[in-house]
Amino acid sequence: MSIFKACDIRGVAGPELNEPIARAIGRSLGAMIRRRNAEPVCLGGDFRRTTPAIKQALLEGLLDAGVSVQDVGQVPTPVVYFAAKHLHCRSVAIVTASHNPGKYNGIKFMIGDEPAVPDLMRELEAGINAPASTESCGFVQSADVILPYESSVRTRAETLGGESIAGMKIVIDAMEGAFTKIAPRVFEAEGCRVISIGGPIDPDFGRRSPNPAVDENLSALAKRVIAEGADLGIALDGDGDRAAFVDHTGRVARAEQIGALLATQYFTHPTLIYDQKCASVLTKAVREAGGKSIMQPSGYGFIKTAMIQNRADLGVEVSGHYFFKTLRGGDDGLFAALAVARLLAKSKTSLAGWIEAIGWPTITPDLRIPFQGDSSPVLERIAAHCGGRIERMDGVRAEYDDGWALARASITEPLMTFRFEGKDASGLRRIVEQFLAGVPDLRSNVMEKIDA
Repeated sequence: MSIFKACDIRGVAGPELNEPIARAIGRSLGAMIRRRNAEPVCLGGDFRRTTPAIKQALLEGLLDAGVSVQDVGQVPTPVVYFAAKHLHCRSVAIVTASHNPGKYNGIKFMIGDEPAVPDLMRELEAGINAPASTESCGFVQSADVILPYESSVRTRAETLGGESIAGMKIVIDAMEGAFTKIAPRVFEAEGCRVISIGGPIDPDFGRRSPNPAVDENLSALAKRVIAEGADLGIALDGDGDRAAFVDHTGRVARAEQIGALLATQYFTHPTLIYDQKCASVLTKAVREAGGKSIMQPSGYGFIKTAMIQNRADLGVEVSGHYFFKTLRGGDDGLFAALAVARLLAKSKTSLAGWIEAIGWPTITPDLRIPFQGDSSPVLERIAAHCGGRIERMDGVRAEYDDGWALARASITEPLMTFRFEGKDASGLRRIVEQFLAGVPDLRSNVMEKIDA
């Protein structure tokens, strides 16, 4: 599969994403930046073993294109976005594979106020074989922005609201990723009693993939929260732009529950952007708070673009991305963690209490079904026979009176993914039967997953 995805570049480092390819990508990206007069570019990367070499090659490509660069080194992804504003850069390039296992790497970017979306990705890919189009070489400067970022993230969280979290006992699992040193330091500066678990930064992620959306990866955090009698457990993914939360009983809070809490307690009549995989508890909470919800395809570029266009207060993805207006529509796992902690301190209600109040429907996780070949005819058959109110922004999503269903093709693996929500178990099964009526073989595979 191509390394050029819908909203970023992602592939196995070496055979798929290597230094020559990164240099060509840098030249193409630099040309796009120059065409839009969107210099300078802020460049950073995560702590993967392959990041320094790929980042250097990307830098060389940008310089070949005549672009000026502010290099902020190896830092969490949210720090690069902060640095872009702090250093007055109009564009951003980040070498990271986010939550993927250590063998992967990738490149995220923004040009001016435009996050990477399919049109920009196609333009980038089309230009990778073009020679450098300028005789002038760009220049690079290095900058250290860690301390300004730490001060800023605390100030921004305080400005958002909530109360002091001094005295809270918090367990942090940075998953051996980019926030391993920074996150505990920031919470300690807030006066918290911090217990850090996991090891030092691991450039190979040898123990586990740094993905907090997988419950198994949170088991050590949940156990430690219970053992320590902590108020809250926080996990941050490999590059630090996603967060997951565990309550004092060791239960994982779902992203939609956290989103409902943030939207209704921090904002009056909130405007929410959410990805199409989100459970209905999120939109229900926003509706009851007098707000409005706008659905988007899953993906950073889609959510952030909609945040900016709609001047939305909050954006939520099932994977644990939380986007905030105060971050210019961007996301930051550490900022989200501070926001949740400060809200709990203000409300005097435990996260467990909030989860119980928000509730949780009968819903499947992502069901990943192996599938070879072109999925388009399959999606068309689903759409033709599923009934309901159909949405085709990414795959097929059908709304029913008592639930919804989603089918979409993976852009990274030979499989299709499905998710279903119903009022109860029997209602969910009925929705599966109706939604997949036109593809009986897939329906059987999905039912096997549900019954497993």
